[in-house]
Amino acid sequence: MWRETTKHERNLRIWEEELEDFIPAKVLDFHVHLFNGATIPPDCEAYSCAGHPIRSYDLDALSQDLHELYPKRDVRAVVFGLPHVEYDLQVNNAYVGDVCDKRRFFPLRLFDPVMDRPDSLEADLASGRFLGLKPYLNYVRKPDLNEVQIPEMLPDWAMELVDARGLLVMLHIPRKDRLADPLNQQQLVDLCRAYPKARIVLAHVGRAYFLKNVRGTLDTLIDLPNLYYDLAMVSNPEVLEYVFRVAPRERILYATDLPIAVAPGKSVEINNQYTYVTPVPWPLSISDDHGKLVFTSFLYEELRGIRKAVERCGLGSDFVDAVFYENGRRLLDAVQ
Repeated sequence: MWRETTKHERNLRIWEEELEDFIPAKVLDFHVHLFNGATIPPDCEAYSCAGHPIRSYDLDALSQDLHELYPKRDVRAVVFGLPHVEYDLQVNNAYVGDVCDKRRFFPLRLFDPVMDRPDSLEADLASGRFLGLKPYLNYVRKPDLNEVQIPEMLPDWAMELVDARGLLVMLHIPRKDRLADPLNQQQLVDLCRAYPKARIVLAHVGRAYFLKNVRGTLDTLIDLPNLYYDLAMVSNPEVLEYVFRVAPRERILYATDLPIAVAPGKSVEINNQYTYVTPVPWPLSISDDHGKLVFTSFLYEELRGIRKAVERCGLGSDFVDAVFYENGRRLLDAVQ
C-alpha cells in the first residue's frame, strides 16, 4: 500500500503529534487531478505517480484519501483531469464534469489549444459545467518543452471566453527557469492585464520549489489583482515563508497536487536547485535505493513546511484559516 495516509501508523502519529492542532476544521485543496479508468488508453503506459504506476484516480479514491489524510476535517477540492497528450481528454473532462457537484468538488476543464475548437469550448463554459480551464505545456506539442510560451498554452480566443465569464485558469507555467524567466514574468503580467475578469491561479507558486527561484521574482507580480498563488507540492519552509511575507495573503491558496501528493517522497533544495527524493525510482527524483529512509507523503511534508513558515512569520489562526479554506472559498463563490 504505497498511498501514505493515516492508515499507516507512522502517518497517524505525524498527524496527531504535528498537524492535528494546526489544520483548521475546513480545508479546500485547490489543485487535484482526477481521472477514471477510461482516461488512459489500453495501449498507453500507466501514469507514474511518483514511481507508482496507476491507471485511475477516481472520485472514490480521492474521497477515501481525503478522509484518511485529514481525520475529522471537512475537506473539499478543486479538481481537473490528467493533462497528457496521449490520454483521452474528452473522456477525462466528461468524467470530471459528471462526478463533481460544485458543492464539495469543483471542476475545471482540461484545455488543448491544438485540438479544442472555439464552439465546443464556448458550449462547455456556457453550460456552467466547468468553473474554468486547466491548460498544460505538453498540449502545445513543441519538441522542446522549455520553448513553450504562455500565449501558446492560452491563445486569445480561449482567454476571451474565460474572461467574458470571469472564470478560473489553473496555470502551470512553462520554461526551464519558471518564475525566474523574464519572458514568463512579462507574459503573466500581460495575461492578467489583458483579461482582468479572468482569475489566474499560478500553480505551485510558479513552480518555485527553491528559494532563489522565488526571491525577487514573485515581487514583480504581486500588484496583479487577479493573480492567485497555489501552494501545491511546495514544502520548502523558506520558500513558503517568502510567499507568506511577500504575496497578498488573501490570494494564497492551499493546494496539494493529489494523487502525487499522497505518494511517499519529499522535495529538497540542493545548491539553488530542487529535486524530489522518493523510495522508488521515478524520472523526476533521486531514489533511496539503499532503503535508508522512512518516508511520509509529499502532502504531509508540505503541511510541515507550511506550519514552520507560519510560525516563523508569526502568523495566527486567521491566516491559517484563510489559506486553507476561506481564500479559496471566496474565489469559488466569485466565479460561481
